[in-house]
Amino acid sequence: MSDRVDRAIAKAILASEGAVIGGAIGGPGGAALGATAGLIIGDATTVFPLDMIAIPAYQAYMLNGTPAMQVYIRAGETLVPTGGAVADVQEAMMMEEPAKPKKRRKKNPWIVFNKKFSFRAKRKSESSQDYLRKRTKAARLAYRKQKGAKK
Repeated sequence: MSDRVDRAIAKAILASEGAVIGGAIGGPGGAALGATAGLIIGDATTVFPLDMIAIPAYQAYMLNGTPAMQVYIRAGETLVPTGGAVADVQEAMMMEEPAKPKKRRKKNPWIVFNKKFSFRAKRKSESSQDYLRKRTKAARLAYRKQKGAKK
């Protein structure tokens, strides 16, 4: 079966489950609301707005007790509906592409030269601005001399 058919079946199952729950709680009106909610929730990707703890559904009555399993969900994590199909789970995992590292810019010759250029240490009697001005001037002259020698 195709992915669309699997999704449609999963969505129909969720809508019918919502209708059954809504019907049990509120009669025919509740069934209609439950089915609608099931259709809406069936395709929605949920982003958790705050930290949560999930427990198994069959142990929902044990909010004050100790359930068999607890899962900590951090704020910002995403819940992707799968419909129970293995292909859907794999597709959801494929959607989460790892962030590609940014491509580094190629360093220009001036930057490469500056990394290698060594200048005298700063003297105690001179200010940082004077030192940088002299260093920059010396580096510029050395770079021009080197560049002129290459031509």
